[in-house]
Amino acid sequence: MGRSFSLLLAVAFLAGCSTAPGTGWSRASDLSVYGGMQVYARAAVDQEVLCAGFSTASTAEHWERDFGARQQAVTEALSRRYGPEALAASRATWAPSVACRETGDPRWRARYTRLLRLLETRLSLAGADG
Repeated sequence: MGRSFSLLLAVAFLAGCSTAPGTGWSRASDLSVYGGMQVYARAAVDQEVLCAGFSTASTAEHWERDFGARQQAVTEALSRRYGPEALAASRATWAPSVACRETGDPRWRARYTRLLRLLETRLSLAGADG
């Protein structure tokens, strides 16, 4: 009985470690996703400014054009749902140092975009399909 119970526990534990779609960020809390999204945004902006040599103003302008309204809608919806204090605390997260390479690394921006879309979907916002 002891061995089969241990095996059952091991199988149950490994089932919780599934790599199937829908078991990653989609199961994280909204505030965790929002915090992760902010980390990815900071890494992407740092890379654009520090590695690619774009000006801070140009980078800010492009991010505002590409994501400003969507980010604002998500931020407002989460603030209404969880309160401004909880939202501010979720933004106070560590951001990685981004190594500069010979070619740009679009992964940070892509990860930010994916999490933004996930939150738009969860919050039923208009930008969720784009």
